[in-house]
Amino acid sequence: MCLSSVYKKTEGENVFLCKNVARVIPKGDEIALYDLLGNKTVITGAILDIDLMENIILVKETEL
Repeated sequence: MCLSSVYKKTEGENVFLCKNVARVIPKGDEIALYDLLGNKTVITGAILDIDLMENIILVKETEL
């Protein structure tokens, strides 16, 4: 099983958002992130990079 951590891209260090993400569903300008237990986190933004070797998802979060 491959679980990932999600980070928000910033000008400095990337900011940790959530861990153990098992499912990602992008829809319009929202990204739904589901963890191993099925808990849902929704952010507004776009996916910048998915690194499956390092289990990292990098997103650009936008304001509404």
